[in-house]
Amino acid sequence: MSLKEDIEQAIHAHGAWKAQFRDFLSGKAAFDPAAIGDTQACRLGQWLGQEGRWLLPEKDHDEICKLHTEFHHVVGAVIQKIKHKDFSGARHDLGREGAFDQASLALTTALRKATLHSSSEGLSARPKAAASSRSRSG
Repeated sequence: MSLKEDIEQAIHAHGAWKAQFRDFLSGKAAFDPAAIGDTQACRLGQWLGQEGRWLLPEKDHDEICKLHTEFHHVVGAVIQKIKHKDFSGARHDLGREGAFDQASLALTTALRKATLHSSSEGLSARPKAAASSRSRSG
């Protein structure tokens, strides 16, 4: 699978997680509250910790991980507002151009830019180094 396909799948997984979270908020689906603060509990976080670590240039990977963590913080803030019965604040964060959408947009934009960076740079040194370190370790 190409990096572009991996990233598109990562973006799709992120979108599915957001949809499941919105369904949870509207009472349509169950959701594991522990998954909100754990960036490794979602498929995107798992991909970033595994394949993404080796496929993405280090600078892009670091930025995407930072944005992914920020997204989970925003989701946690929404949950806190709901717990404190600040429904107006939660609705604002979840609304069009609210913190939730802004954090999600920043994350997906960074993922797509990483595809362009990798395409324009060809294979980066990072995947080659990862392959050699993997062959040494096992």
